[in-house]
Amino acid sequence: METKLKQRENAWLALLESAIKEGVKIQVNHRFKYKNRSLGTFLVSAKSRKNTELIKKIESLGVNFKMHSNEPEHYLERYILQLSTDKKPNKQRYITRFNHYVLPKKEDLKEQTINKLNKVWKKKFGEIRKWTKPETVLDKIHQWKEFRYNEKINPEGKWIDTRKNMGKLYGWVYVRKRDKQKMSLILEHFNKKEISELQKEGF
Repeated sequence: METKLKQRENAWLALLESAIKEGVKIQVNHRFKYKNRSLGTFLVSAKSRKNTELIKKIESLGVNFKMHSNEPEHYLERYILQLSTDKKPNKQRYITRFNHYVLPKKEDLKEQTINKLNKVWKKKFGEIRKWTKPETVLDKIHQWKEFRYNEKINPEGKWIDTRKNMGKLYGWVYVRKRDKQKMSLILEHFNKKEISELQKEGF
């Protein structure tokens, strides 16, 4: 049976995983909050207490405490070294760490180091490492709301329209209309009025 401490830790880890999947930029400081909970304080505490087991669990989700140092060039070198020596690299975890901690610091990195990572990435995963920011769920929600409130292209204020009018956004929105579970995961980003409108349109 799990102790209360373990239960609390697991709850924080689940919250952290949710934030990472949502594309939230993770910050290891007391100011960082997610879903009105002090997730940053949990991370700071784990780091300061040097709880090896907990830190391993946190890093397995994609957070690398070393990536929060003030020397992006140095930690990219460590990232490259880890990837190059990893015999069975977990691609998704490396992608998560790259998107959250390497890509945002691109402007601070040397071209030589970037090229070095590109070569290692190609060797390990057989594909080119792209340096463009991937769209997150929050990006999609923002685009969706922009469409809803754009009176020029959407004068009736609909949440879903034709593919021709919505463009690439249509497929993402349509999936959430068909799948109530996926829609429920993002409802917290809408106010009561918007939720009421969505329900009337079958979401």
